[in-house]
Amino acid sequence: MKKYMTTSKTLILLLTALILTFTTSCNKKEEGEQPELPPVESLVMDFSDFDSRPDQTKGVAISYNNFVYSYLNIVFWNTISTGTIALPTAAYLYMLEQDPEYLGDNKWEWTYEFTFNQADYIATLTGIRLNNEEFSMEMEIAYSGFTGAAVKWFDGVIRYDHTAATWNLYKYDDLSTVKIIEVEWTKDYEAETSSLSYTYVEPGKEQTGSSITLGKDPSLDYDAWYTISLASETIDIQWDTETKAGRVKNPDHFQDSNWHCWNSDLMDIECPDL
Repeated sequence: MKKYMTTSKTLILLLTALILTFTTSCNKKEEGEQPELPPVESLVMDFSDFDSRPDQTKGVAISYNNFVYSYLNIVFWNTISTGTIALPTAAYLYMLEQDPEYLGDNKWEWTYEFTFNQADYIATLTGIRLNNEEFSMEMEIAYSGFTGAAVKWFDGVIRYDHTAATWNLYKYDDLSTVKIIEVEWTKDYEAETSSLSYTYVEPGKEQTGSSITLGKDPSLDYDAWYTISLASETIDIQWDTETKAGRVKNPDHFQDSNWHCWNSDLMDIECPDL
């Protein structure tokens, strides 16, 4: 009898251990792989090398025409992207330092309260595992302490290995959100090359359908470039991110198919042989 009771206790302990192991395994399987937030470069285009134009003194023979032409074609994109994503970018940078809460069903949530331009906000970033390769993300922001509905600023789909992402950027207009920019990003970490494209899709605007692509390749003499596509023309801009020297090409504007260059002081020069 004593031997039977000992055997029964042993079986109960074994069954309990198996149940706990099974439950733990199920929970781990249910949670899946937590999304790791992609770098901000997957969403925000860098315009810092063209964020200001040089002053040209009247009566001086120095010309900055080639750089200034490039700058003027980038201003639209710099202005619209900065105006659209300055607030969600600030929120996203805070999120990169936070740990998410697991909500179940392969869904995670980052939340953070912050101050931007002297106003208090609360941001919520939601990530959902879609499959073994991809997860989705959505950012909503509301005024902190107010009962008004949160506004969606962007959503997207990202690869778990952070080699590609697609985003949609929105603005709040007339009590509704309007998609204004579609984003595509790719990155090769071994070659250190990347590509980030914005397509302007806001309905009913003159520039709707135009696009800009920022590419980077450290193996090239001009290791960064913009390709701007408009309805009737394409503008190619290339430059050295270290020296800031560069060149621009647009047959419709210059009436030739040549490159038009500037040096590290942004002054017009004859294009060097590369």
